[in-house]
Amino acid sequence: MTNEKAIKALRQIKTYCAATQLEELDYAIEVLEKLEKDGVKEPLATDFKNVENKK
Repeated sequence: MTNEKAIKALRQIKTYCAATQLEELDYAIEVLEKLEKDGVKEPLATDFKNVENKK
């Protein structure tokens, strides 16, 4: 599973999501998009202790 596939699936789920959960779903999408942008291609297999914090 890639970030791109997960993002696409979450966007499709938004169509059927209860309005009360849209904010949380949008947050999850934003997190995956940021990870993708920052080059984290496999977040579940990434040791974030060794990832540089870009502030």
